[in-house]
Amino acid sequence: MALVTANRFNTLRQQIDNVLGNGSGDTGYGQTLITQSVQVGDLINATNINNAYEDLRKAYKHQTGGNPASNLIQIVSQGDLIKENDGVNYTGWDQYEALATTIGTNRLTVDSTQQSVVLASSNERGSWNGTITLIINVNFTSADARRHYFNAGGYIQISSSTTDSSSKGTSWNSVMGGNLKFSAHGTTHTGNGSVTGSGIGNYELDGTSQRLLSNFDAGGGAYSANDYYVDVERTSDTQIRFTMTWRDEAGGNPDENISNLRSYIYTATAITDVIGTAPGVVRGSGDNF
Repeated sequence: MALVTANRFNTLRQQIDNVLGNGSGDTGYGQTLITQSVQVGDLINATNINNAYEDLRKAYKHQTGGNPASNLIQIVSQGDLIKENDGVNYTGWDQYEALATTIGTNRLTVDSTQQSVVLASSNERGSWNGTITLIINVNFTSADARRHYFNAGGYIQISSSTTDSSSKGTSWNSVMGGNLKFSAHGTTHTGNGSVTGSGIGNYELDGTSQRLLSNFDAGGGAYSANDYYVDVERTSDTQIRFTMTWRDEAGGNPDENISNLRSYIYTATAITDVIGTAPGVVRGSGDNF
């Protein structure tokens, strides 16, 4: 029989709260637990344990896309004898503590089925040439809301393209193509260019402008001098600013304008058992897009 003391139960609850609840730093999804702390002398009953199971299940499903398998952990029934380790019914205290450790280890992981990825902002520019910039502000309701968004696997995705089918338009689609994804602890990009900020995510922002993506002299041929780059800055505890720059330095013969430049910003917000809140995405001031 497992001796589940108040201290031992509350330690488990704290492990769960670090992941599913408010947490601190890069832990915490911002959810309200149903597992309640107990006092010394309280009788820990089936309801207490099954509440812990439900909170563990929510975090596990968010991370993996499915509920814990029956050979990992199961709920208990009134009258069950709780063992230290139960390799038959998987209701042992070891099973509960092991799953709490697992969700803590995988806290920044999210299954794609547990996210809603939506277009949060789109901007279109007509005929252009020279250097243009677009400033996008991502706003959170609080510093904790910002933490919770990224901790639950949220990210900001940036992409741009043109429908211009000229040789210069085709070149620019190669230069700026792909998806830039800014996450909790890093940035990735699927297209051309150097992810100079691969180690920069939400938690690496230092209040200065930091380069995430560089694609310089990338157009090829007559358009080889063209550049595309993306910078990020934490302007406050509740705002992150992204600046995209398109620099058309190609001469061409003659130097052609490009039409219909489009920029898209997507958010990815937790859904189902972990419910997130998407940040607000608005165009900032001071650009010339």
